[in-house]
Amino acid sequence: MEGEAIVNKKVSRREFLKISGATTAGMTLGLSAMMPGDARAPAAAPLRIGVIGTGDRGAWEVYILKQTPGTAVVACCDILPKHLENGLEHAAKNAKGHSDYRKLLDDPQVDAVLICTPQHLHHAMALDCLSAGKDIICQKTMTLNIQEALSLSKAVKASNKVFQVAYQWMSCPLFQEVRRRIQNGECGKITHIRCNYNRNTNWRVPVDDARHERLLNWRMYREYSGGLMAELCSHHINIVNWVLGAAPVKVSGMGGIDYWKDGRETYDNVSAMFEYPGGVKASFQAITTNAFEDVSMVFMGTEGTIELKKEEGHVANFYAERKKVEAVLSQEEIGKLDAITSATRKAWARGEAVPITVANNTNDDLETTRAMFLEFVECVRKRTQPTSNVDNGRDVAIAVDMANLAMQKQSMEFWKPEYSG
Repeated sequence: MEGEAIVNKKVSRREFLKISGATTAGMTLGLSAMMPGDARAPAAAPLRIGVIGTGDRGAWEVYILKQTPGTAVVACCDILPKHLENGLEHAAKNAKGHSDYRKLLDDPQVDAVLICTPQHLHHAMALDCLSAGKDIICQKTMTLNIQEALSLSKAVKASNKVFQVAYQWMSCPLFQEVRRRIQNGECGKITHIRCNYNRNTNWRVPVDDARHERLLNWRMYREYSGGLMAELCSHHINIVNWVLGAAPVKVSGMGGIDYWKDGRETYDNVSAMFEYPGGVKASFQAITTNAFEDVSMVFMGTEGTIELKKEEGHVANFYAERKKVEAVLSQEEIGKLDAITSATRKAWARGEAVPITVANNTNDDLETTRAMFLEFVECVRKRTQPTSNVDNGRDVAIAVDMANLAMQKQSMEFWKPEYSG
């Protein structure tokens, strides 16, 4: 089988989708209403995982789990037969297929559940997983709105279950190194952050049967999704919160359906401004009419700037501010600073980028997602919570909803004390 052949070589998500034929994120029971690298040694017994939703992202993650030591996908669930077939193709031998996720949860052979469904289903399904005694990996954004985020956070904390939110960039050594450098003061005081997630596409999935429009293009409808802020910008919001160690204190924004006049309800362009403690300003933009700057982040501080951008994985560069260059060069000249190489000094003096590199970097989607899964396996074995847990998942979900509310109401939204856990 062609699908079996690809597990023996490294492929990108795009290549995987071409091979597997998967087309969009998986849909499960609740969706019927919408129709008219650093591997730690795992325990010998594999963690038996059930996957709810095996469309494009779900099937891709089943494929990654197949290559993740210590895991076995023993069940898949989707209401679309083709999606279910795509998931089972890379699941364990004799894995069970379901169209009703509750049957998957009733299976005592399932230890943990990966929820890869549209955003509006996350809350109810996660609560059902907790009731069934399952540990959980939940796709981002964790919930559709603030109330659900608070409710799910409370439920997870009242349980003894491991809960991971699938923000895989936190498992990337390059992002970890950037965070370390910023928190160690290499950029001085961070004052501004700029984040882009730009595309030149209508963001739609082709639909052969009009009855499946809302089922397949759920990202276009507010009932099911927070749109660009939730599906794209939330990755950046999560990293900014993580680096700064804080949630935003207030949010404003603008957005609209200004180009793709095709019946969608979620905006085709969004621009939000967040203010963090200490006056740090962060902008988050996602557009669908121009791909310039693509997926990128810029952290600007009083002594330097770090730029992260996506180029066949992520790359990062440091740019020193002139006052830092002059201070460093003067110290070097009197022999007080030995850590800076000659090549770096020259790059700084010329205002050029100095690449940030890390050993054993796993910065493509497959490797970072696998690293995230490995951490989840370890946390289940040790009964600890992962790096990306219900706390950051809650904070990002709240921030996303605040941004959408600010755009829809043309208002300034403020973080409330009851939002903090």
